[in-house]
Amino acid sequence: MVKWTELMNGKAFITDLGENQTAIIDDEETAVGRYAVWSPVKNSSGHQVVEVSDRLEMLMEKYKIPDERVCYLS
Repeated sequence: MVKWTELMNGKAFITDLGENQTAIIDDEETAVGRYAVWSPVKNSSGHQVVEVSDRLEMLMEKYKIPDERVCYLS
């Protein structure tokens, strides 16, 4: 099994937060992004969220993230 640091260190990845969610914003129901893109922080071993969306395929293509770097909530 590949270790987390080997797979994600210095690389962008996506987390799947589970089911699609909605929130009320300005009295209107709005979809909340289910997928979060995490990008490495320069000069650090950490990552930060750079985009959230409910469109996984678009995020994978935009950030060049392969299937093995999509983390699913279980």
